[in-house]
Amino acid sequence: ATMALAFTSVVVETAAGTTIPGLRGIVQLAVVPSGQSAPLPSTAGSVAFGLSAGAAVAVLSRRGGGRRNGGRAMRVATMDAPTTTVAKKDLSGKLPDCPRTIWKADNIDIDNIPKPRETAPLIVDAKDLAERLKSGTEEAYFVAEREKIMEQLQQHGAILFKNFETMKDAEGFRAFYDALQLNPCLDPIHTSGLRDMIGKKDAVYEAVNKPSLAQHFVGLHNESTFVKTAMFGAFGCFKPASEGGGEFLVADGAKIIGDMDKDVLRRIYEKKIRISVSNLDLNFIGALPFGQEAVKESLQDLILKVVAPKFEMDLEMVYGADQSNPWRLQAIEHAQSPINTHPVTGQPVWFCNLHNHSRYLRDRRPCTIPEVGMTDVYHGDLGQIAPEDVEHINKVCERNMVPIMMETGDVILLDNYRVLHGRKVFKGERKHVVTWFESCGADLAREATGDKPDDFMNNLINKTLV
Repeated sequence: ATMALAFTSVVVETAAGTTIPGLRGIVQLAVVPSGQSAPLPSTAGSVAFGLSAGAAVAVLSRRGGGRRNGGRAMRVATMDAPTTTVAKKDLSGKLPDCPRTIWKADNIDIDNIPKPRETAPLIVDAKDLAERLKSGTEEAYFVAEREKIMEQLQQHGAILFKNFETMKDAEGFRAFYDALQLNPCLDPIHTSGLRDMIGKKDAVYEAVNKPSLAQHFVGLHNESTFVKTAMFGAFGCFKPASEGGGEFLVADGAKIIGDMDKDVLRRIYEKKIRISVSNLDLNFIGALPFGQEAVKESLQDLILKVVAPKFEMDLEMVYGADQSNPWRLQAIEHAQSPINTHPVTGQPVWFCNLHNHSRYLRDRRPCTIPEVGMTDVYHGDLGQIAPEDVEHINKVCERNMVPIMMETGDVILLDNYRVLHGRKVFKGERKHVVTWFESCGADLAREATGDKPDDFMNNLINKTLV
């Protein structure tokens, strides 16, 4: 089935850039573009589509007021509220690539992990601000409260904005994040992602609304790969599920790590993890009358050198890692820590997509992902993670999971390094959206170039796979 998905060459342009939050705020670095990509031969193109489809559904199934300020303050630029209406810049084709993942995972003291002083989500309800909002627009409120809001986001990890009128469509959603001076970027998996960019001029992606995935439970995850991670994300509700369900899920990674059994946490931290994002069942090789090993090795080498780099996920192609099929070629990320430290506050956090990607868990809950997109999580040496460890991690994640039934106009702003997100199953039509951000503050000096990931695979998957 995988080999029959497509027989068309693809060209995916890539770029690498980074935004590193430092001790005193956001430090923005220039883009370092990658080399130009050459067109793929038709065979590589067909496998590229299969790999892309798998990686896509893998990551997909891979988002009041504070009183205390824990950790260092996140400083953001300030500006006066606009006195005249300024036309919004059309962001179509102009977004910079998602920044590189900031890893600070060495020498974490498992026995002495500090507890967070506040947790997610903080709720800011427009009904509680009625008097305040009478004197001006909601957009003016967000401009005036920008610094406070970003400080609260750092303290809590996520903020739910309820009952605002502004954020009920793409234009208002854009006004919200512009008022907070959040700088949008491409999705970390834009090249292979199932999220269609439905509002290109406003950098608005569709969330996981597709009917084919309505009955698929999206587990807790950070929107990240080993290579790329967005700093912030804003999820908006333009229309809740018409027949119920679809609750948005958040969980504080700082709380998850504190609630976990120390032995389980130490074991998985020391052994690290590897995430398999796609299964390519090349069973036709076994039917060849001769030269099976040569073909097997050639395809592995071709995909590793020509196809895998297009997705900038630092993938290794491994046969039979799940021990179910010797002809199954799995695309597996390199070893990474399940724990990271927040790049601004230094708080250790659970920064791991195991709850979403574990095959053991997927086989035991609603899942509508085809085999090509089935994922799994292994130890760093590709050994199996003990089921009892997976079950413990699942229980801790679910204990810290906060379901939120979003209504039209609600927005959840989250710190993507601290807070994990997911989604329950739903029925009917649902329209939720998301925009990813690389930083907060003054506009970045860099802008999208011809070397950034293009829209070809994103458009192809959205029109043909789901």
